[in-house]
Amino acid sequence: MHRFDFTDNPLSDLHKTAINILPGIEKVVAIYFDPDTNSLRGVASEKNKGGHKVKELEVNSIYDRLLPFMKDKTPYTWYNKNSIPFEVNDKDSTPSIDIFTELENVVLLIRLQGEQKGLHDLVFLYFNENPSNFGVSNSDNPLSTESKSIIAFLLYNSLKSIVESKRNNKKALRFHNERTRVILEQTEKLSTELQRTHDNYGLSLVKLCKQYLKEHERKNKRSYVLAQDAIEKISNYSGELKDLEQIIEETVDYVNTLYFDIPGEIKISEWHINFNIENASGISHHEEMPSADKYTKTISLLDRLEQSALRVKKHNLKLTGSNVGNHFDKPVSAPAISDALYNHKGKIITLLNRFPDKWETIRAEFRPLKNIIEKNSAG
Repeated sequence: MHRFDFTDNPLSDLHKTAINILPGIEKVVAIYFDPDTNSLRGVASEKNKGGHKVKELEVNSIYDRLLPFMKDKTPYTWYNKNSIPFEVNDKDSTPSIDIFTELENVVLLIRLQGEQKGLHDLVFLYFNENPSNFGVSNSDNPLSTESKSIIAFLLYNSLKSIVESKRNNKKALRFHNERTRVILEQTEKLSTELQRTHDNYGLSLVKLCKQYLKEHERKNKRSYVLAQDAIEKISNYSGELKDLEQIIEETVDYVNTLYFDIPGEIKISEWHINFNIENASGISHHEEMPSADKYTKTISLLDRLEQSALRVKKHNLKLTGSNVGNHFDKPVSAPAISDALYNHKGKIITLLNRFPDKWETIRAEFRPLKNIIEKNSAG
């Protein structure tokens, strides 16, 4: 399992630590106050078939009997079989503690600072009366008083050190976790604030663009409205603020040309808006797009010629001036087309150079336009 072993109460598994220190020990009983349940808890680990069997104990019923042991400030005490206040009864399915049961083992009680002020947690270590606990199997001599003092001193300081280390580690982990949670909360708060700022900024961009559109409405005598997808696109604009006016101007030029023959309000969709227009030569949109007032009529003329030329080809007709003129939405004569091309020839050449991918049909196949291109190349 991927977890720290010090996040639980250090006394909850201290019996395992004691057994690892003294593998030959008969039994360990740990009694401690658990702040999570606000109650006294007990756990026992007793030698059983080459290992140790762990059992949860009911100890609250003998709290009054244990209280003197918990209040005693002596770090460790040895008890004989007549002075320990309980024994674990394993006959019932739920282990319990019987008071003043005869003991055959020598019991060392180690007191460790607990979670209750003024009270200690208790660790009872049940020893054999001979040194077999320490791997000495050929000696029947009982533990001497001096040996018991040394054992008690070493075990007390060992267990105390382990418990304090776990508590310190838990305290350090809690400190770092609190700092991490604060950082996460601050990050989430900052993210929320940034999103709110972004939304407010996006709203301001939309309002600014609507103001630009109102100016074009007064100038062009047409009404423009932003579709929802256009509003979302503008809200996410991340370019230079100073470029936005030019972008809207180019958008208006584009939709005016696209809907020049359709009266009424023009709805601007997100695909009408281009934040980063570049032609095949790599010229930026500020360089490639000419002034709206100066070139709008010329662009409209070329677009209408291109659309009409495509209709002519669709009907398998020759691409003559008459056929192209007859396929306008409102038919015009071939001389009228020639006059219009002649009057716009300078602007036409400029637009054809700047938009090499536009008006492909009339550029390549419509003789009146080709004549203008050829004369310009020859000149």
